[in-house]
Amino acid sequence: MKTLIAVPCMDTLPYQFVQSLLYMHKGDDPTVYLKPNSLIYDSRNLISLAAIENHFDNVLWLDSDMIFPKDTLLKLEAYNMDMVTGLYVTRHEPIHPVVYDTLEEPERDGEGKLTGNINPYDYYPKNSFFPVKGCGFGCVLTSVKLLKDVWDRFGPAFTPYPWAGEDLSFCHRVNQLGYQIFCDSSISCGHVGSFVYTEELLVR
Repeated sequence: MKTLIAVPCMDTLPYQFVQSLLYMHKGDDPTVYLKPNSLIYDSRNLISLAAIENHFDNVLWLDSDMIFPKDTLLKLEAYNMDMVTGLYVTRHEPIHPVVYDTLEEPERDGEGKLTGNINPYDYYPKNSFFPVKGCGFGCVLTSVKLLKDVWDRFGPAFTPYPWAGEDLSFCHRVNQLGYQIFCDSSISCGHVGSFVYTEELLVR
């Protein structure tokens, strides 16, 4: 299986992320693609095109502010599914998991005002494998087949809608195509901020 490890980033990387990447089991012939200093959705679009054009099977998307277990890639690849994410939380208050049980376009209320329709999956099952409607791209494996299908149907896969970032915009397109997104919450990652944010900080 040929997997591209993709990291949109700035021109410097937190040492915690570098250490995680160095120690992660990456298989026999790893390809790591660092894409610095671009708008995040442009970076993701360019990386996804490179994965398609170079005939990769999967892309492991890692944000450069993440800490992840050594066996992350092996566990995600073993599912042999089109989109599986690990579990991590926001790095600001209020702290929520970056997986979502509702991901829909905004709706207008009785007064004509738009109301959001994106809800974090606060009560996700711990140490479990389960479906979600959306996720961030801090630690997620996508098949290249899925990336190509999104490009073929919608054009640039990660161009953000006005109501969502590039990651949830991609997830919304995936849902529209009828694919299922999954989370393995046993892959518990840290999110590097002023300190390392983990799921232990969640109030449940």
